[in-house]
Amino acid sequence: VTATDRDEGPNAEVKYSFFKIPEKFNKTFKMDPESGEIVIIENLNFEEHEFYELVVQARDAGGLSSHSKVL
Repeated sequence: VTATDRDEGPNAEVKYSFFKIPEKFNKTFKMDPESGEIVIIENLNFEEHEFYELVVQARDAGGLSSHSKVL
């Protein structure tokens, strides 16, 4: 995922994290807080889950944040 901030300096730096990730997915996905890259670390089981829905948070150093769903 990617987010941008029009501020300058430290307030323009964006960190990424999962927001309210279901515990059952916590060991399935990993997110790089600097790049926003989501990595699958366990096999996905589409018989168990037809789709996977994650909520990602982007937060700047000033404390402002935004959320987005990733399916």
